[in-house]
Amino acid sequence: MIKLFFILSLGLFHVIGLSAQELNLGKIDHQPYIQEDSNFSNSFNKAFIGIPKGVLGIGEAFYGTYDEALVKFPNLKSYLKKLPTVLYMQGSETFKKGKIFREWLTKEGYFFFAPNTHTTKNRPTYSSPVPKAHYEKVHAYRQAEISQFVSRIKELPFVDLNRTFLMGYSEGALAAARYSGDEFLGRIILSWSCEGGYYTDYPKVGANQQDDPFLNIIGQDDPYFREKNPWNSAYDNKGHCGDALFKFKHAKVVLLPNIGHDITQSPFTKNEILNFIDIFKNHRIKKSTFK
Repeated sequence: MIKLFFILSLGLFHVIGLSAQELNLGKIDHQPYIQEDSNFSNSFNKAFIGIPKGVLGIGEAFYGTYDEALVKFPNLKSYLKKLPTVLYMQGSETFKKGKIFREWLTKEGYFFFAPNTHTTKNRPTYSSPVPKAHYEKVHAYRQAEISQFVSRIKELPFVDLNRTFLMGYSEGALAAARYSGDEFLGRIILSWSCEGGYYTDYPKVGANQQDDPFLNIIGQDDPYFREKNPWNSAYDNKGHCGDALFKFKHAKVVLLPNIGHDITQSPFTKNEILNFIDIFKNHRIKKSTFK
């Protein structure tokens, strides 16, 4: 069956007829975005980061942006001790929730890096619900942010390429789940259900079923992705990633009763994330494909 898909060309979508097998929404090149708007690079340059205590001899963890860190720590790019790392894709709004996750992870010794997704006015935004074509523009933009991180990772020589996790919240969770590269050790998908619906018709998970550890945490009362959201009435959704992860060897789904979209409200979320990373940080079956 031929369906209409949206593909990227210089940051714009054009509708063409393609089959599902021909389209890879989990790999979007970041270069066209940079060519169209040089400020796109600032999603990396001004990324929100967390540097653990002890790195470069610092007495307390650093929380700020990447460009601020380069000023404060001129030798940062010369630091060669490898650090397990989390690439975090924030939600559609501010970095407020990201600050919570950053503190949790950085205090445990992980380097935290979150592309600053709102550094350019060309970044597509929305107030749900909007047409799916617009959502797909957003999802492609977020994929391009991951692509940029992968291409520039060697600027961060202290990042342990074999112990780098991809984590996302809400809008960023779809990006983290959809990404089809195998550079990352595991995925952490927060507040998204890995299902089709008002947000996308293409919820395919890009991780490897045999090798990739996968954690999904979502609130049972999530107003956007819960089973009974009227926006998703045409879909037979369960409100979690269980069906999408049925064949995964190292997957866990945590469904939090009486919790909505903000899973940081649950006292269980922090330990679920930290325990998952601790269990699998030395899990890599094959070497990362970071270039």
